[in-house]
Amino acid sequence: MGGFRIILIILICPFAWEVLADCRITQNMVEQTNRIFTFRDARGDLQLQRREIVPTGVTLLMYANPSDVLETQCLDSGGFSVGLPMQCANPMMPAVSRMRDNGCPGTIFSVGYTIEGRVLELYRTCFDAGHGRALYSQSDVYYKTFFPRRPFVDFVADEMFSPREAAAYLKSNIYFAFRAIYGDGQSYLPNPRALIINRGHLVASADFLFLDQMGSTFRYLNVVPQFKSINDGNWEKIERWVRSQIPPSSYFRVKTGGIGILTLPDANGTFRPAFLAGSTIPVPEWTYKVVRDASGNGLYVFLTYNNTFYTDRPKVLDICHPVGCPMSLPNNSYEGYTFCCNPKSFPL
Repeated sequence: MGGFRIILIILICPFAWEVLADCRITQNMVEQTNRIFTFRDARGDLQLQRREIVPTGVTLLMYANPSDVLETQCLDSGGFSVGLPMQCANPMMPAVSRMRDNGCPGTIFSVGYTIEGRVLELYRTCFDAGHGRALYSQSDVYYKTFFPRRPFVDFVADEMFSPREAAAYLKSNIYFAFRAIYGDGQSYLPNPRALIINRGHLVASADFLFLDQMGSTFRYLNVVPQFKSINDGNWEKIERWVRSQIPPSSYFRVKTGGIGILTLPDANGTFRPAFLAGSTIPVPEWTYKVVRDASGNGLYVFLTYNNTFYTDRPKVLDICHPVGCPMSLPNNSYEGYTFCCNPKSFPL
């Protein structure tokens, strides 16, 4: 009889066993939405949505601009009250603003949105205006299960780059810059059509989930001249591996930058620094990536030699105390000689 009562209660009260479901933003929702995903935190402050999971009861504020916003709430059923995706005619673009940061030897620029008087930052860049170089960029990278198609957007020069400096990354202009530095007989770039050096993102577009956030990385203040084979080789492998290690409930803070200026011998054997635009936009000799957890604890440091012309493995910089790498990487100049450094002693 007691068993019968238990069964009867379950049949009469099935709602007692229901579990509230969070909402999941899908790849189609991301790729077909050009509004800006935001929400309010526990204090009521507006924040950028960075994850694909929206907790039950949370309302997304979908901005086209500060005066055009739509709302959709994550319901108990796991669906949104107003369906995604959402389109608008003229979505606002990320903007650049100056910030104060005593840790930057240049000027800190924040890339993001200003809404309700708040700067909603996507990433920040330390920029050396005197040499037209990005020293480093830093962003928070969140866990995700899918990677939307990379948007096709033009690079933005902002106020830091003249049209001449922005054009310095063109293949033909790099070729003629190398001829001016190393002589007409230089052999580093065989012709004006050869793609040897490209715009190496510091904050990678794939580190973000939403299209507007991915597109924000296509700015000249977020790139350094990087050898294409290295950018496509070990550097991309490192970026992919770091993203694969992020905990689902947290994030990594990633700082990426360049060190030094690459010097190469001219026809007479004299070593000369490599620049793309006169005395600006130097080619860094090294690139580095520092990965910290959400509490600021150092996890990994990767240091890659940015030179495909020197085939021997170089001597590591003194600031790097080498440790074993957590992943396997090719050991050659074409894909980029890479060292892993002790994060507790790396000073950058």
